[in-house]
Amino acid sequence: MEKSYRILMLFFTAVAVISLSGFFFTYLRFFPDFDRFRVVIHIHFMAFICWFLLLVIQPVLIRKRQYLLHRKLGKLSWLLAPVLVVTILLLVKDKVQRELDVSAGAAAMTAFIGLLDVVSFSVCYSVAMINRHNVRWHVAFIIGATLIVFNPGMSRVFNHFRPGSGLPAAVILPFIVPLIIITVEKLRFKRPVLKSPYLLFVLLWLAEILLLMTIPQTDFWKHLVIKFAS
Repeated sequence: MEKSYRILMLFFTAVAVISLSGFFFTYLRFFPDFDRFRVVIHIHFMAFICWFLLLVIQPVLIRKRQYLLHRKLGKLSWLLAPVLVVTILLLVKDKVQRELDVSAGAAAMTAFIGLLDVVSFSVCYSVAMINRHNVRWHVAFIIGATLIVFNPGMSRVFNHFRPGSGLPAAVILPFIVPLIIITVEKLRFKRPVLKSPYLLFVLLWLAEILLLMTIPQTDFWKHLVIKFAS
């Protein structure tokens, strides 16, 4: 069990580092000239940093058997999650309004991706907190929620080095991580695949991708986006 928490800590640390790298290209490299950015961007960044700090610290506290402090710090997520959701929505709306002047199709795709991110993050976080006394389900959906907020930063890193590769990477990674965990659980611990919370996350993510391939191209969605952004 101690080894599992060490792996979890290393995973969240790697995710945080890559995500921060994504912020570097669009935000951090302008330090100290941050006046160019709206307040909502600063709030989003700070909530984002706090979220990942929390993720890295929590497994360490479990390893050290600091369960009371673990629970107290965990309550901070009740504040951070709504802040992340609200700031994501505001930032998506701002980006959609800018893209509408160039391409209604691109704006429609941006709006739908933003909506999916907010809904999927909220669902995963809610499932994790409802099952906070069930370690396996709690951890599985915290990982799921983290993969979702990790995707934008990772996409920016991929796009910086290879333009156009960010979206495919964002689609594929949330499949790879849980499938690896499912495989390890099956081979090492003989756990049934069909009862795995990670399989449920994979199915949810698959449903999102299928929606992403169909809804943004419809006239109904494009008209809705134009009405929402105006």
